[in-house]
Amino acid sequence: MLDQIKIVGINQFTQTAIDTIRSAIIEVGGTELLPTVSLCHHCHYHVPALRYHKDNQVFIAKHCETHGTSHHMIESDYEFYRNIYYTQDNPQYNFNGGVLIEVTDRCNLACPHCYHEPDNALTDQSAEKIISQIKKWPLGEDAIHRVILSGAEPTLRKDFNSLVEQINALDPSITVSVMTNGIRFSDRNYVKSAIASGLSSVNIGLNHPSYNDHKVIRRKQLEAINNAHAEGLHISYISYTMMTLQEVDFIMNEICSNEWRSKNFRIRYGSDIGRNPGQVRIFVSDVYKAIEQWCNDNNKSFERIIEADNNIYHVMAKVDGKDIRIIQWCDETDIDMEELRSGPWCDFVPGGITNFLHQIIRRDAWKNKGNTLPDSPIERHMFTRNPTKEPLDLLSLYNRETTND
Repeated sequence: MLDQIKIVGINQFTQTAIDTIRSAIIEVGGTELLPTVSLCHHCHYHVPALRYHKDNQVFIAKHCETHGTSHHMIESDYEFYRNIYYTQDNPQYNFNGGVLIEVTDRCNLACPHCYHEPDNALTDQSAEKIISQIKKWPLGEDAIHRVILSGAEPTLRKDFNSLVEQINALDPSITVSVMTNGIRFSDRNYVKSAIASGLSSVNIGLNHPSYNDHKVIRRKQLEAINNAHAEGLHISYISYTMMTLQEVDFIMNEICSNEWRSKNFRIRYGSDIGRNPGQVRIFVSDVYKAIEQWCNDNNKSFERIIEADNNIYHVMAKVDGKDIRIIQWCDETDIDMEELRSGPWCDFVPGGITNFLHQIIRRDAWKNKGNTLPDSPIERHMFTRNPTKEPLDLLSLYNRETTND
């Protein structure tokens, strides 16, 4: 798979295209910020783009040679953006040794925000196929050593534990974790069997607050957290996905009132992808300010974690001693590929040459909107902001593979 990698950066595009965008920004009275790369929301090819601000808001302007120039807001508060983004020397975003694999299209819930849109009529790909895919990548401590099983809901696979065992057997450095809604982990024996198979950690999505009114679902999810703690299974983070700002109160009350050992949380909100067309756009600054206000109203400590990999799609904050990553899901109109190389986004998916959200957007365009996608392989966007640092990244992996060949 690595031999399919095509490096896409702003320098690939013609100066004429950049000048076209720059003229469009001048025409609307904007002030240019940074060059970047986006997607055309019609053909889904990479296109040049420029970020700019106007009237205390931040926009992305992009240009497709076929479909023209368009403007899209990416942050409603420029001062917030400027303080978050420019108060630090943003770390180099590099490949972090992880691979995220979607191992099923089936699910046992029907979350209203779901980007995946599960289909329980589909058959899971075989374990043999998944293992053969992983074997195509370089494995080891300085290459791929974190395998994250995702879906829809991975634990619906009858061979889940066997799959974990087979992945662990590929290399001594490998750790396997799972992204789950927690329902199956409400069975303590299931947790024990998963640990025995070699599962190292779990990311539990409590997801939409409406499940609080569904007593069985919520009870099972909370039991899953307690079972993981009781059996010593590490919880990397607990996540929530909300639809409106009004849900901040419920989420923060639950986070701060439970004595969970996990101190890492993610609060994200949907976008116009998957099962959720027509989502009202909420920006990082909106959620950040709502959480800060909740802390003020409830006498809880609040601080921004400046040294984190903050950008326009996610900002880290500490609330009452707990780390909370506030995440914005972009969609095909306002995606900024430069900002999708850090933590929540940079893991691979099957095919090996794209990031997580890019894959979701392309699938959404094909499955839900009837768009025709290009036949060419999905490209992995990679852009080195600081070439003096040399942690392992996709380009070095690619060079290593071609050199060995």
